Amino acid sequence: MNKIFFIADTHFGHKNVLKLCPNRPLAQENDTVAHDEWLMEMWNSTVNKNDYIYILGDFSFSPPNKTITLLERLSGRKHFIVGNHDKQTDKIAHLFESMSQIKDLVFTPNIYPFLNTEICVTLCHYPMVSWNKKPYGAIMLHGHCHGNIDAFNYESKELRFDVGIDGELSRQCGGIVDLETIYQAAISKAGTDDFRSYSQAHYRKDLL
Repeated sequence: MNKIFFIADTHFGHKNVLKLCPNRPLAQENDTVAHDEWLMEMWNSTVNKNDYIYILGDFSFSPPNKTITLLERLSGRKHFIVGNHDKQTDKIAHLFESMSQIKDLVFTPNIYPFLNTEICVTLCHYPMVSWNKKPYGAIMLHGHCHGNIDAFNYESKELRFDVGIDGELSRQCGGIVDLETIYQAAISKAGTDDFRSYSQAHYRKDLL
């Protein structure tokens, strides 16, 4: 079974990322090159060639030619959700199996046995208040916030999670968030894997 992974806000080649995100490895050294190598080693030690990885934006600040070289070094079948810092995406689009602003996914127990029921997931770089099939228990995954709204997401009744490299779920997973972790986080919040009933019981109608 090919695994499913999610990541966001890697900021490859970003000279100021370690100043903005002081909890990352190598932040104290402020060594962007070493930071990029750490990211690549972490990625390739987690994601196999045939695993699916969904990149939820702000992937690289490097010029397209360097970003292409970088992508060719990274394992996995890559799908790209465009973030606000992703420029000239037309020059790197051929290296992804898909590229979009928002993406909806469905995962079923017959393919992923750790699931007890079919789940729907909406991906976007930005956190959303409303998303497709939200009233029916769809889970919303985002980046952009560098873990700064983890407490807000946790306190909210909504099934919304930050999968960015600086978020709590990333830290729990050692860097890249897998589908099973998302499923367990949603169960922990809902107290059940009947996400449809949970959503309809807790979500305000004017936010649907």
